Order: sequence, then C-alpha cells, then structure tokens
Amino acid sequence: MPDANLEAVRKLATDLRTAEPRSPRDELGGYRLAARTLDKCRASLVGWNGEYEFNCPMDRQFFAATSIDAEEFKAVVASGATDDAVASWIQEHARGSAT
Repeated sequence: MPDANLEAVRKLATDLRTAEPRSPRDELGGYRLAARTLDKCRASLVGWNGEYEFNCPMDRQFFAATSIDAEEFKAVVASGATDDAVASWIQEHARGSAT
C-alpha cells in the first residue's frame, strides 16, 4: 500500500489476539458494523487480528449496504486515519442509507 502509515495504524489498533472488536451494533459514520469492520481492518494490517478476519461475511454486509469497496476502505484505514476521519470518509463515500 503506497500511502500506508502502519505506525499510526498500530497506535490506533486494538489487539484482537487478546481483546474483541467493537460490537456489530456500535455505529461509525452512522452505520452499524462499521466500527467493528474498522477494528478488524486495523488489526489485520498490523498482524493483530487473531481469530478475526477483515472482509468476512459480516464486513461484507456493511460494504454491500454502503456500496463501499473493501480495498478502498482498507487503503483509507492503512493511511492511519482516526475513527473520526474514517467516519467522515464513510459518510462521503457511502451510497446506502445509514442505520
């Protein structure tokens, strides 16, 4: 990933080898599943995903509902974007209705 800032991602990531991602009910950018998807994406980027997989069927529900491409989302997350920055990006790029 050309614009990856994995050091920034590492500072924001939850270690899913010892903790759980946020609940599917937690919203980010007005969408359920988004916060959990973000947690798994960050952890996956830094190798801390444990048993959790980014772009699993649950994540794909979020991507389908928003028409957001998983790889585009991953690139934004890899830049070291904060939760607020990712939420704004989702709101700008989502083409589905918020939950």
